[in-house]
Amino acid sequence: MNLVDGTANLFQTALGFWARGPLVYMLHSGEQVTMTGYLRGVRSDDLFAAAMQQDQAAEINAAAFATAFAPRTTPQRLDRIKVGTRTFTVEEWRGAPNDATPTFFKLLLRGGSQ
Repeated sequence: MNLVDGTANLFQTALGFWARGPLVYMLHSGEQVTMTGYLRGVRSDDLFAAAMQQDQAAEINAAAFATAFAPRTTPQRLDRIKVGTRTFTVEEWRGAPNDATPTFFKLLLRGGSQ
């Protein structure tokens, strides 16, 4: 077992402390689940190669996502996230770490009012 695998549960639990409020993840098929996560602005050092168009980034627990939307295990482009009254569209996503068993999903979001 490596350090990432050994500490994944600790970091996933800590996400609950960092999250500000509920985040509703909606598949483009209409199914939705309230999850723990947070939004933040996109920084220039983010690894997404998208234009800075008032985009937002979100981070969610990969294991919770896989459980909530089984058998689907990963986000997809055009899924939606709702935080309060604002709705965002998933443009890109990646695992962190970016391998077969990520601890978190990092999402690039666009919108805020669709």
